[in-house]
Amino acid sequence: MVSQDSEKQFQAEQIETRQQHAKPGFGQKAKRHCSRFWWLHLIIFCVIFLIVALCLVYVGMPKIAQHGVDESWMEVTELKFLEPTSNSVVLTQEVILHSPSIFTPTLDSFTAASWLVTNGTFGPTPMMMIPMPKIHALHPVSNAGVQNVNLSIASLEQVTEYSTAIISQESVTTALTGKTKLHEGKLPVVNINYNSSSTYKGLNGLKGFNVTDVRLNSSAKAGEPNLKGFAYIPNPSVITVALGNVTLTLSTAKAGVVGNTTINDMTLVPGSNTLPMTGIVDQVLIASSLNATGWVTLSIQGESAIYNGQHLTYYEAPLKSNVLSLDMNIVQVLADSASSS
Repeated sequence: MVSQDSEKQFQAEQIETRQQHAKPGFGQKAKRHCSRFWWLHLIIFCVIFLIVALCLVYVGMPKIAQHGVDESWMEVTELKFLEPTSNSVVLTQEVILHSPSIFTPTLDSFTAASWLVTNGTFGPTPMMMIPMPKIHALHPVSNAGVQNVNLSIASLEQVTEYSTAIISQESVTTALTGKTKLHEGKLPVVNINYNSSSTYKGLNGLKGFNVTDVRLNSSAKAGEPNLKGFAYIPNPSVITVALGNVTLTLSTAKAGVVGNTTINDMTLVPGSNTLPMTGIVDQVLIASSLNATGWVTLSIQGESAIYNGQHLTYYEAPLKSNVLSLDMNIVQVLADSASSS
């Protein structure tokens, strides 16, 4: 019995010894490791957090800022071209800036290149360089613009193409491009590329052009104006343009050129324009072109646009290419002229 009891006690001691020397589990190891090296894990966490934060600020933020600028667009509400010369014009442009971004950044002032865009394609060179003021973009809209800025024409060819599009087309697209800096709160300043296109109404070929209160003076001396009246020109756009003294050539299919008319200080504003005109016409040639009912069809084509003695070739070209057709009751004109004399 004693021997058996001693053997059982020995076996129990062996089992207890093996249990005491058994390897700890994963959980125990992890707990022991963390308790010993918690400071190391804290450092690693802080480093990773710092790397992520820096990437967000210096890599993600510029992309977010550029995306916000790319998503914004301008709605042109007023566009004025005044005091033109052969190589410059005074510009006023007011726009509403639409920004879908929830951020409200500020863009530094910068010089923007103004481009004519045709069917989505930029012209080969900018038309003008426009000094843009500092812009504080709000969500969803804010106002911006330039006022009475005297601009030199960078490309006469492109400005002529633009003027042609303005006069002849129902709508026109232009773009502003440039580089500037964006500020958003205390975040680092971001360099961005500005590229914004705008589409707005043109003069639509001067459709609706008409003349009213036309009078012929049969007793006028040779070389003196013998025609007067008013030119009616609708302007469906937001554009105001000073064209100077505009002379138009009048012709008929049968007789060719039959005279000309001049509109002095011709400035078109949005809406209806009724402008006084005078002219010299060859009444014999007009009479030879009448149909059986006393009507004549006149072709009206721009000849010149002169402001302060300077030819504005960038307006003359589109006025020449945009030929107007007008049916006029000459019999009625002669009757009105006789009754008012």
